[in-house]
Amino acid sequence: MEWLATAEFTYNDKKHATTRKMPFELNFGRHPWKGDFMVQIELPRVEEFAKKLQESWKHVTQVMEESQRSMKK
Repeated sequence: MEWLATAEFTYNDKKHATTRKMPFELNFGRHPWKGDFMVQIELPRVEEFAKKLQESWKHVTQVMEESQRSMKK
């Protein structure tokens, strides 16, 4: 149980083989900060942020559907 948070973070920080996106990125629209380097983060307007997330979700949905069709063949 003590490693659950680490395992969850590690899973959410890796690109999915089908979507080529990280679960963290799809949920929050950015890569997680790990505290190991200095980063500058641009904070987009809410509308831009929401639009970018929706586009990512739409793309991932299409990729997953293509993958399902391929697996059925």
